Amino acid sequence: MKIQGASIRRFLDKPDKAVRAVLLYGPNESFVHEAAQTLAAWAVGKSDDPYAITKMGDDEIKKDSAKLGDALAAQSLLGGPTIVWARISGKGGDEAIIDALASIERDEPAGYLIVEAGDLGSTAALVKHFTAAKQAAVIAFYEETEAERGQFARSLAKDLGLSFERDAEDAFLAALPADRGLMRQEIEKLGLYAHKLGRPINTDDLEALMASEVESALDAASLAAAQGKAAQAVESLARIDNLSGVSALRALLRRLHQLRELRGHIDAGASPSDAVGKLRPPVFWKERDAVAAQARLWTTKKLSAAYDVLWSAELRSKTAGAPQELIAADAYRGVAKLVGG
Repeated sequence: MKIQGASIRRFLDKPDKAVRAVLLYGPNESFVHEAAQTLAAWAVGKSDDPYAITKMGDDEIKKDSAKLGDALAAQSLLGGPTIVWARISGKGGDEAIIDALASIERDEPAGYLIVEAGDLGSTAALVKHFTAAKQAAVIAFYEETEAERGQFARSLAKDLGLSFERDAEDAFLAALPADRGLMRQEIEKLGLYAHKLGRPINTDDLEALMASEVESALDAASLAAAQGKAAQAVESLARIDNLSGVSALRALLRRLHQLRELRGHIDAGASPSDAVGKLRPPVFWKERDAVAAQARLWTTKKLSAAYDVLWSAELRSKTAGAPQELIAADAYRGVAKLVGG
């Protein structure tokens, strides 16, 4: 079944026990990931089994198509629920996921399946199969309106016990990035700062602590480029007023440095998740899965090609009269295209 509108929040607050497989997708990746976390926590319940959740990515599913079904059918060591959380970005795992869904429809495995996908079209095979299944649900997440973003920010700030001086709340809302995940990070960071502060937050606090919209947009753009999402990366750049092409290139260079360090740890024998844990500065815990997924997309050869793209772009951008914004956008496209190359 397809869940839409206000029914999405109701479902996430109180999932239907008859539903044993959920497909989450859409352009709003932060919403998709938050929903997957919510469903996983609900499915685990009060279980103390540290292995109750099995996370799988495209690579694992492609290498062994039976692994997903086997994980769903596996018995928990402590007799609790078994949850399989598949995070996919392409079509390579479709067949295995559709087979697993079919087995759930036949009431064969006892597990709970969560599929966190990318920006699928409404006619995608996974969307069609999950919509038609009796024990499955499909939820698509799209971009928020300004009013919805403001409501979320105020609600989270209230939950964290934040209070603001006059005019500070307006400045707080204006400074937040549009992306839900980045927004949550900024508010939680503010919550840590304000803990036992003993007074309302003022505009000086906000200026000192919160990332600027430019910084947040550059983070979103470089993240999208590293995931191979060229259009999304360029769109994020386009939202920045008075964009410095050199600053944009440096933001993407920092992302590549992170990926290069990750790749080095993986090539030395570390798993992607362990490699993320070795990074310095540390990766924010809510971003670790996304960064680990990026590491799987990049080889040393691709990273070398990406550095060539950036260095060439930076040289061109420093030429007198060079169209820096266009050069930066082309570089982001070029790096994104390497992911699938």
